[in-house]
Amino acid sequence: MSMGKVFRAVQWYGKCLSGQDLSQADFRDAGLQEADLSYCCLREADLRGADLSGANLYKADLTSARLQGATLRDCDLFHSQLSGADFSDACLSKANLNAAVAVNSCFDGADFFETSFYNADLTGASLKKADFFHADLFHTCLIGADCSGSDFTESYLTNAQLSEVNFSQADLSGATMPDGQICASGSIGQCRVQGAV
Repeated sequence: MSMGKVFRAVQWYGKCLSGQDLSQADFRDAGLQEADLSYCCLREADLRGADLSGANLYKADLTSARLQGATLRDCDLFHSQLSGADFSDACLSKANLNAAVAVNSCFDGADFFETSFYNADLTGASLKKADFFHADLFHTCLIGADCSGSDFTESYLTNAQLSEVNFSQADLSGATMPDGQICASGSIGQCRVQGAV
């Protein structure tokens, strides 16, 4: 397949596209549930509103792709390249973003309920008003990320790199911080350690 093709609103449930060059392809509102997109090149692809629930995007390249409002529930994005991509208002609940590289990406308003980010790189990412409830960010790099207004309730930030992170108005209630301390209920903007006077 050549780059720049139009596949708008196609219904390709479970389709195998592994290793294809789909750069700049138009997949707006497409149904790609359970599709195999591993090793695909989707640089600058348009996946706005697409449904990729359960899709395999292992080691896929989504650099500068547009995924605003897309559904990636239970999606496997292990070792994927997501730098510069726009996931605003996307649903990534229970997705696997372990070892993903998402430098300077936008995830404003995204749903990360129980999502795993082990060893992911989110340096400089915009994560404003995102929902990280019960997400696992163990050893995740969030240096310089904007997490203002986000919900980190009961999330795990153990060993995460948080220098220069903007937590303004973020809810850290019950979150486990890099040093293992658990934030008290009502920790808004900063962690108040449970039991502290």
